Amino acid sequence: MFQELNELKNKYVDDFEWYVDAEPIAEIMNYLETLVLEEDDLNKVEQLIFDGGHEIYHILKPDWDGEDNLFEVASIEGFQHLKNLKTIVYVSTCSPEVLKPFEKAGIEIR
Repeated sequence: MFQELNELKNKYVDDFEWYVDAEPIAEIMNYLETLVLEEDDLNKVEQLIFDGGHEIYHILKPDWDGEDNLFEVASIEGFQHLKNLKTIVYVSTCSPEVLKPFEKAGIEIR
């Protein structure tokens, strides 16, 4: 699954035009938006970490500095499909209000 993402990263990130207010790399964004996760994949998720320092943001937009809301999480709708989710680690990338449904579902927020 992630081999294709690595191939896209190798193909497009080196040619990214830094600091020209470019959008995220369209080919990588399209790959992630169309990625299908199966129930087996979802059942492996026990923890989510909300942190703008993750590598994925810099794969999508290598010059992203975290000072805008480009990757701000506005909704966690659908988290109910993560049947084994136990813990949320909150650092950034969303308002604490967005996480309230996790709390209501009994999922620990750290």
